[in-house]
Amino acid sequence: MKKWTLICCIAIICILFTAVGKAEAASEGNKRYVGLHDRILPIEDIRVIDGDTKVPLKDIAKHLYLPVETTDGKTIIRKRGKEIIFDHSTGATTLDGVDQPWTPIASIEGQLFISVKYIARETGFQFEYFQEHHTIRIYRDEFNHISHEAFKEVIKAHGTKQQPAPTSKKATVYLTFDDGPNQFTLINHKTLEKYKVPATFFFLGNQMKQNESIVKTVSKSGHYIGSHSMTHDKAFVYGSTESFIAEMVGGAELVEQLTGKTSNLVRVPYGSKPLVTKGMQQSLIDRGLKMWDWDVDSNDWRYTDKQADQIVKNVQDGVTTAAKSGDKDIIILLHDRSQTTIALPKIIEWLQKEGYSFKSYEPDNHIIQNFLRDPLL
Repeated sequence: MKKWTLICCIAIICILFTAVGKAEAASEGNKRYVGLHDRILPIEDIRVIDGDTKVPLKDIAKHLYLPVETTDGKTIIRKRGKEIIFDHSTGATTLDGVDQPWTPIASIEGQLFISVKYIARETGFQFEYFQEHHTIRIYRDEFNHISHEAFKEVIKAHGTKQQPAPTSKKATVYLTFDDGPNQFTLINHKTLEKYKVPATFFFLGNQMKQNESIVKTVSKSGHYIGSHSMTHDKAFVYGSTESFIAEMVGGAELVEQLTGKTSNLVRVPYGSKPLVTKGMQQSLIDRGLKMWDWDVDSNDWRYTDKQADQIVKNVQDGVTTAAKSGDKDIIILLHDRSQTTIALPKIIEWLQKEGYSFKSYEPDNHIIQNFLRDPLL
């Protein structure tokens, strides 16, 4: 009897240790990242199989621009003169007709996973593994990129942003409006006041000169105003580091001149990547400016007044995706345009119904959101 009791105890202990090991493995897996140049890729299903980091082929393919086709029971990747074939019937992988001695591609639960290191190496990339951060970075020397030490800060910043809050509280959303001030700014402002929702506006310098009263009205209501450049002229804004910083600082100085409030947040025209160079990036940092891109692009500029419902849907889909990824601070890109004034009430009502809270930019609680993944911006 004692013998059986001892055996049962040992079995229970083994089961407990096995369960703990599985839980730890799952916990580590949730924290793994794949980086491309200076950013963390939005790939959630990252698995370590036999010590090798693998990701869904469909996910990595769109970021590395891999042409993938499936025909006659085979999946084929052709890139940089190489041909990689996965045979679904045998599970074997060949490179230029040569059998690979291991399993760089594996079918798991009906989905193809590919080795990150393998596809990087075979398509002309280098890679660096940051063991302490469970992150593998893919990069090419011919493209400008930050150092590995600087990239560690990108990983930390991303991990902080993606870390789910300990409660079930919904994310905070930041409604941001570009290209004002103009007649549509006043309509959007009126809607925000109706729903008691704060927002962030990125105004153009030349527009502010012609609409000083609108700038003052928006500011007095408590909304934050940042610089969106003076002209929004792509060729001029990005013509040189000097013209770039003059455009951005000029807008910020106008905000302060008209409102009496310091403006240290900018949004560069067309987004920071790939237009903002290293020199431009450093010029913003040297002047103590911060930069926001966005998490959700409404693409409102693409649509007419009659297509305003598509703008609403774009926001709903984007916010839902961002929230599911664990993002607790979601920045939404909108514009001061006619079609946006029509969509805005529905957007706000949906966000309120879903339980999201609203904030405008808070200088003392800066949130890092730039496509350059620069923790200093």
